[in-house]
Amino acid sequence: MKQLPKVIILLLAGFLVGFGMQSVIAIQFRKFRNAEFVAEAEGLLDVLRGKVKAYQAKTGRYPADAQTMVTAGFWTVAEPPRERLRGGSRWVSQFDGTGGFCYLSPTGEIFLNTDLSREKLFRADRERVRALVPAGTLK
Repeated sequence: MKQLPKVIILLLAGFLVGFGMQSVIAIQFRKFRNAEFVAEAEGLLDVLRGKVKAYQAKTGRYPADAQTMVTAGFWTVAEPPRERLRGGSRWVSQFDGTGGFCYLSPTGEIFLNTDLSREKLFRADRERVRALVPAGTLK
């Protein structure tokens, strides 16, 4: 009976350590999942930027919007490009962070329209993400 308080303390300490480790492991898993999303976003943006350059080479100007790219046959309305970080396929001309893509028609630049400032990312992924979003949107 004298050992009961020690056992209870050890069980409680073990529970607290386990609970703390669970949250650390969950954050690491989230970082790994986000690294996969970042890699997919990089590939998708490379493809989209290539299509914009192909349109510009074909017509001599940048497309006015996503609908212009649909009309030119670079993708279909049934299967528009979709980013997986937020699951959006919306195209906007001003970054608002709600998902989809931010397309700047005067320069032909395409970025992710997702607010990633609160996402758990590895340091290397954070540097890669800086090229995927407009300047100044990721701190």
